[in-house]
Amino acid sequence: MPSLPHLLKFLYTKSSVACAVALLYLCVKYSAKFRAKAITPEEAQEIIQLSFMYDMPTLAEYSLAFALFKTYGIPTISKLLLNTKQLASQALVARRYADTGILIATWMSCPLSGRPINAEPGATAHDPRASIAIARVNWLHSKYKISNEDYLYTLGLFAFEPATWAARYGWRSLSPLEQYASFICWSEVGRKMNIKNIPSTAEEFQAWLLAYEEEHMVPAQSNHDVAKYTMDEILFMVPETLGLRSFFEGITRCLLQDRTRIAMMQPEAPKYAKYLIKGTLGLLAFTERYLLLPRRKPLAPVPIDLPQIESESAPRFHPIRYTSKPWYKPRRRGLGFLLDRFQVLIGMHDDVPGPEYKCEGYRIHEVGPLRFEQEGHEQVMKMAAELQGCPVPDAWKPSKTAL
Repeated sequence: MPSLPHLLKFLYTKSSVACAVALLYLCVKYSAKFRAKAITPEEAQEIIQLSFMYDMPTLAEYSLAFALFKTYGIPTISKLLLNTKQLASQALVARRYADTGILIATWMSCPLSGRPINAEPGATAHDPRASIAIARVNWLHSKYKISNEDYLYTLGLFAFEPATWAARYGWRSLSPLEQYASFICWSEVGRKMNIKNIPSTAEEFQAWLLAYEEEHMVPAQSNHDVAKYTMDEILFMVPETLGLRSFFEGITRCLLQDRTRIAMMQPEAPKYAKYLIKGTLGLLAFTERYLLLPRRKPLAPVPIDLPQIESESAPRFHPIRYTSKPWYKPRRRGLGFLLDRFQVLIGMHDDVPGPEYKCEGYRIHEVGPLRFEQEGHEQVMKMAAELQGCPVPDAWKPSKTAL
């Protein structure tokens, strides 16, 4: 039986080799294009998928969640969210949180062009999930008056926050190639969302973001209210007992920059919080870097593989993770039902899956507020076809008889 030092050396060596091979693959394949700044959006997506779904999937997911959370420090954004009435109850907050994550994860995990990276030019788009998700967001956003600047600010946070989190909390920083790929990929998403005046370089975009924050991220009651609703959802599992909720709220505030925290009218984080965060996440980063084997399969918040297509209606999906309310979680029997009951008992959810939470799963073109669930389908499919440059396959279109 090998000794512990030999075992640690084996794991470290295997992880290092796998990481080196992956980085070598990226460098060999894209180094020339990177130097020429000629990487396509499809190639950029492949690069960040390798990073985010294999190297640091959890950190990537939370960095995007906190990027969205950070937008609530802009009063024009937070006021609009309050006016939508989608934060009126915990069930609505949980559904909005679930729907937002599903749509973003779909267009990040599925090919933006609808085609594999190695597809022949002009090939039919067989995987329209990303296009449908972006089209659905565009249709939903068309119901509200949102300034181009607020769109652009949100887009910029999604493009750059993952690199900031990786440098601060990850087991490694993103390479310049990965950072550039994130900028290119999210710029393409922005164009598909009809966002105007996207800066042509990452440096210009980051400078614009900073200037926008300095002018527009100011304290407002709407910022505080939206942040509180979201914080309650994030910390749903944490009980009030023995001051645990207050303790974890302080820890969470430590993850916010001072300007954001002040704009949300939140008190300063306890002094011990930054040391606790630094120590805990540093330990996790050390463990991931030196003690864990490389991930063999990609991990994403939504299913990645194409489903079996049924001709009578568009396919349904179940996300990988669930909110306080079990939105889109399948109803199970036997031991599965008992496990769902146990999760309610320990506070992971506050109810078991059922029809009221769409236990049958979601269709991408239906995701969004309940009042819009059965609206806009044809328009979404038309927009999705325009985004990918060819018609959406019939099997993905909404059936007139599907419920």
